[in-house]
Amino acid sequence: MLERYERSGPAPREALMRLMTMREFLGITRIADITGLDVLDIPVVQAVRPFSLLNSVSQGKGPTRTEAAVSAILETAESYFAERLAHYDPIAASADSLNIAPERFEAHLQPGVDPGWRSREIAWIHAENILKGGLQDWVPFELVHTAYVFPPRPHEEIFASSTSGLAASFEETDSIQHGIMECIERDALTRAERIHGFFQRRRIDPRTIDDPTVASLLESLEAKGLLVGLWHAPSPLGFPVIWCHLMEDRPPETAILHHPAEGSAAGFDAASAIVHAIYEAAQSRLTAISGARDDLTRASYPKYPDWQKIAAHRRLLSDGPCDVHFHAIAGQNYSSAGNRMSDLLAQIESAGIDTVYMIRLDTRPLGDLSVVRIVIPALTPLLHG
Repeated sequence: MLERYERSGPAPREALMRLMTMREFLGITRIADITGLDVLDIPVVQAVRPFSLLNSVSQGKGPTRTEAAVSAILETAESYFAERLAHYDPIAASADSLNIAPERFEAHLQPGVDPGWRSREIAWIHAENILKGGLQDWVPFELVHTAYVFPPRPHEEIFASSTSGLAASFEETDSIQHGIMECIERDALTRAERIHGFFQRRRIDPRTIDDPTVASLLESLEAKGLLVGLWHAPSPLGFPVIWCHLMEDRPPETAILHHPAEGSAAGFDAASAIVHAIYEAAQSRLTAISGARDDLTRASYPKYPDWQKIAAHRRLLSDGPCDVHFHAIAGQNYSSAGNRMSDLLAQIESAGIDTVYMIRLDTRPLGDLSVVRIVIPALTPLLHG
């Protein structure tokens, strides 16, 4: 098992047993193993929470079905606690009145927001800057909660809402680490989208991958008729971020899913980032195959697919350039056992970043769980997906 799936806290079986006792409180009505809908045999589990104000269906994946179920329930818990507005204590104020630095949250604004937003009263909430010993500061409430309703709440529609940096675990250190890595991942993907010719210039040559676990996984996918594309997304923090595409190498009449499925991950080493990105893409495939997610609309399943576009992407995956050597991204390895959190924060500071906000969500009465929201103003969020 790769370190990316080794989390602090109870062992997977014990974690699942404890989470199963929380199902009713979290509003989960169904937990489904959907692994068998695809040929990949990568465990994926769905948790259904009908009254969610975000997505009613959450997914989890992992090297075993137990770990996939733990992942799915924890993802459900993230959104549950993040949407409980009565458990927050926001204030109404303008950015100017709070002396918020002009550039502090600019990267998180929605496109086309009125430049005069700084003089408007909006909701703010206390956060701790964990790079400054927990120094208290203010963060826009819109970047924290997930109570997505229509019409929007007053003082909102200024910042880009997402679940980036939202994380749950049995131990707070693990939650913080997971939330930070997700922010790093989303920032790297945003940077990749701005690189002209990214998919032609930044693909990893699979023949250079000598990690036995990754090589075995790639061989397994190839044997099952899948094309795999792995791209290295640039991160100013130095952590490897991988963007994966999976696509069937079959004619349309026999393919389970015609379109490519995407996944991405940031890791403490290149091998674990690759495996997690592949697992994420496998989860995306099963999400599309199952059709159970709220955000999958009719447009996700076109009656008349663009076969030329599909064929072009298949050619990219089968014959496209692969110019990045695995060892070029495997040089920086942060997977030593020691003080991983200290190493992570030190690496962030060395990149010139001085602010990592942590908002600790109220998980009472489930005191066993830690749920946090991480906001890193200097990192750009992914405004879709």
